[in-house]
Amino acid sequence: MRIEIRDLEGREHYVVPVVMLTEGVHNGSQGPLYYPAEELQQTAHYWNGKPIVVYHPDMYTAGWAGCPTVFNKQKVGTVFNARFEKGKLKADAWIDKQRVGQVDRRIVEAIQTKKPMEVSTGLFTDNLQQRGQWNGTRYEAIARNHRPDHLAILPDLRGACSLDDGAGLIRNAWEDDVLLPPPRWSFA
Repeated sequence: MRIEIRDLEGREHYVVPVVMLTEGVHNGSQGPLYYPAEELQQTAHYWNGKPIVVYHPDMYTAGWAGCPTVFNKQKVGTVFNARFEKGKLKADAWIDKQRVGQVDRRIVEAIQTKKPMEVSTGLFTDNLQQRGQWNGTRYEAIARNHRPDHLAILPDLRGACSLDDGAGLIRNAWEDDVLLPPPRWSFA
């Protein structure tokens, strides 16, 4: 896997592969939701240009990731080249080298050592209340009409669509899953 360094707006950025979300059931802030492939595919392009932040913004204070408060405290990059391939919502995470070093040095270390790191999508969905199962996993609703807000990097938390599910920073260049350390449990 190759991590490139490219210029964006006159600043050096790490260009890092990321799997943001996979088709399947993910138990996030609204309970177990099924994210169907066709929905991920139809809305992939909406992710382009969305901010990458460290941890999710406080939605009660900031309102959304695209506000100046979040940009000043948490933003470290931008999502580009979003696409849906082989059941996975993939993208290139353009991480500002200088900014990420100021916000959270652990992300720089993960990029430099090519160590996968958990991510979490911040998006709004219309949830169709319909119970069911996908590949043996139960869900309470189907997430439809995805409206992306941000991608959060979680240096010490586990995402609802975790490394175990095939998601994460420094993941989409891998064709085969690798053995990862046991997950750390946390609310994401």
